Amino acid sequence: MVKQADAIWGGLIGRAAFVGAFVLFGGVWQAATAQPSGADGTDFLYRVQQGDTLINLAARYMDSVEGWRLLQQRNHVADPYRLKPGSLLRIPFDRIPVVPATAQVVFARDATSGGKPLQAGMKLAEASQIDTGDKGAVTLSFDDGTRVTVPPGSHVALSRVRAFARAGLIDVRVHVKQGEAESNVSPRKNGVGRYEISTPALVTGVRGTRFRVQASEAVSTSSVLEGEVATTAGRQKQAIKAGFGVQASAGHLKRAALPAAPKLNAIPELVQTPCLRATWQPVKGAVGYRAAVARDAALSELSAYQSSKTPAVTLCGDEDGDYTLVVQSIDALGLTSESATRPFTVRLHPEAPYTIQPASGRTYRSGDVAFAWAAVSDAGSYDMEVADTETFASPAIQQHANDVRLTKPLTAGTWWWRVRSVAADGKTGPWSDALRFRVLDIPPDAVPTAAVEAGNDGKLHAHWSALSPELAASGARTRVQLAGDTSFAKPIADVVSEGNEATIPRPPSGVYYIRTGVDLGDAASVVYAKPQRIDVGTFVGDSARSPVQSGGSNLLLND
Repeated sequence: MVKQADAIWGGLIGRAAFVGAFVLFGGVWQAATAQPSGADGTDFLYRVQQGDTLINLAARYMDSVEGWRLLQQRNHVADPYRLKPGSLLRIPFDRIPVVPATAQVVFARDATSGGKPLQAGMKLAEASQIDTGDKGAVTLSFDDGTRVTVPPGSHVALSRVRAFARAGLIDVRVHVKQGEAESNVSPRKNGVGRYEISTPALVTGVRGTRFRVQASEAVSTSSVLEGEVATTAGRQKQAIKAGFGVQASAGHLKRAALPAAPKLNAIPELVQTPCLRATWQPVKGAVGYRAAVARDAALSELSAYQSSKTPAVTLCGDEDGDYTLVVQSIDALGLTSESATRPFTVRLHPEAPYTIQPASGRTYRSGDVAFAWAAVSDAGSYDMEVADTETFASPAIQQHANDVRLTKPLTAGTWWWRVRSVAADGKTGPWSDALRFRVLDIPPDAVPTAAVEAGNDGKLHAHWSALSPELAASGARTRVQLAGDTSFAKPIADVVSEGNEATIPRPPSGVYYIRTGVDLGDAASVVYAKPQRIDVGTFVGDSARSPVQSGGSNLLLND
C-alpha cells in the first residue's frame, strides 16, 4: 500500500517494520580487484587470484601464518602452493583478528544517539543506538566506503563495528529493531569483509552489492540493483541477480523482474518557486511511485520525499542549493525500480520584494507611471519588467535599479509588471508575482466641470455631469476641491464622490476657487479641469460678481 506523505525538504523513505520472512543475502563476485567476497555464516569468503598461496593468505588475514594448515583442511586443498584462480576459499572468522572501528555520520537530521542529537562528522562506536524522528534520517559511512541510510521512524543498533586487523576490511553488524535501512556496500569495489543487517526476523549478509530491503508485518521484499544475493525463506532458497527482486511471505519466495524506472518529463534546471512539480509517464505494472530529493551525488542525503499512486509529485522547500530528483517505481509485490534522476538547482534568495505600486487591478493615467516595492535586506539591486502579456515574452520595459522607486512612461493599455532582487554577487532571486494594471488616456474634455449652488442649509452643493462609461468601468471617481488660491496647496474641502454631486461646508466670506478632477485612486495623478473662481459673502456671485438667486437661494454659476 502506497501512502501519501507530506512533501517537504526534509524526510526520507517512509516507515516500515522489519519483521517477516527470513532472507539471507550473499554470493556476489566482483572483478579481479575485489578478491575479498564477504561472509557466509561463520566463514569469510575469498576469491582466489593468480599467485595466491595458503601461506600468504593466512599471513594476510589470520592470527597466525600457521593457519594455512586449517585452511588446507577446511577447503580440501591438495597443494597449498597451487590454488585454482577463481575458486572460493573459506576462512573462519574466529581466526581473523579484528580491531575496533567507528561509523562516521555523513548526514543527519532529527536523529539522536543515546538521547543526544546527531550531527555530520560525529563518530559512533560499537553498541551505539540510533533513533530517527518522523522526519529524521541518518547516513553512516564505514572505513571501506560502505554506506547505510536509516530513514524516518527507525530504531537501529550498531551491534558490531570492527575491521580486519591486517586487511582493513570491515566487520560490521547493524541491527534494525524498527524501520528500514538501505545499504550500498563496498562502492569502491575493493571487496567486503563482513557486513550484515539483522532484524528480529531477518538477516542480510551482503557480499559487495547494492540493494533495498523493506518489510511489513507479514511480507519482506528485496530489490537487487547491483551484484547478486542469495535469499532464503523457510526451506526455500533462490539466487537473485541485479534487475530482479524477491518477495518473501509465509516461508515462500516469489521472484520477479524489477519494474522499469520512470522516464521523467522535463523539469527546469533552475527552480525559483518553493515547490517543484515533477511528472512522468505511467510505468507498466507500477502501482505507485516514490520520489525524493537528494543533496549529494551518492543520493544518501535525502532532504525530501513523497509517495504517490499517480505519476506526479510536488516537493517543497526553502533552501537554496543543487539537488537531484530521484524517482522509483513500485510494483504490486512491493519491489522497487532503479532510480530515475534529474539534477536541478533551487534559488529562492534574495527573496522577491513585496510590491507596492502599481497595485493589482488598478487603473492609472497614461504618462509617467510610478513603480515602487519594498527593500530586501540581502539585495544589492533589483530588476523590474513591464510587459503587455503575462508571459513577459517581449517586455516593453526592462530596468535594473539600485533604488526601490522609479518612474516610467506608459501609454494606454493593459500591462503586467514584476520585480526581483539581485544579490551583490549578481545572482538573481525569483520574480515577484506578475501584477496586472491598466493605463488610460484622460483627455481634458473627459473631466467634468461643476456647477455650485448655495443652499438654505448653509452649505455649498456641487453638481457635475457623469463620467464616461469607460472611466466609470475603470473605477474612476470625481474629486472636488475648494481652496483659497489657485495652487490648491491647502484645500479647504477635498471630496471624492462616486456619483455626480457633493456637499461642501460653506466657508467664510471671501474669494475661493473650485475644481473637479478624475480620480483613479492615486491622489498624485488626478487629472483636474481648469479652476473656477467663486465669491462667498452675503451673496454668492458669478465671475462678474453679480448675485444670482433662484428660489430664494444664492446660486454660483460656472465661469
